Amino acid sequence: MKIYQTRRAGFGLTAFTAVAAAVVLAAPQASALVQGIAVSGSTHYVDTAYTVTADVTATSFLFKVTFTDNGTKIGEPVSVTDGKATITWTPKTTGAHEIKAVQELISSKTVTITVVPKPTNPAPGDGVGSGSADLGGLLSGSAG
Repeated sequence: MKIYQTRRAGFGLTAFTAVAAAVVLAAPQASALVQGIAVSGSTHYVDTAYTVTADVTATSFLFKVTFTDNGTKIGEPVSVTDGKATITWTPKTTGAHEIKAVQELISSKTVTITVVPKPTNPAPGDGVGSGSADLGGLLSGSAG
């Protein structure tokens, strides 16, 4: 009797393993839904806002996209519109930032951005004057 129960349990375990393997093999491939991720700008500064955009396949519009910065969630999950999910990201620290777009835990893409301190010297033409002024003859005259 014990041999029969052991064989039956072994057959059940084998069948369960086969079904589990089939489910794993049939699961969607990673990155099947999120096709790419991009961050606006070419140089990224601390305390400056940037737009992060995830390109998503048209068939996955029902699933929201969650964005993270080095594993920390950026805002709330975002709905997909016209194949894109966007969010505003403002880095608070310098260094490497791994920005990830995840859709329902089955699809993700990552981009690494290097964030640098904001420049302390303003560039020419940024609205800051040169420090000189034309006083229009206010200082002309004679003392006397």
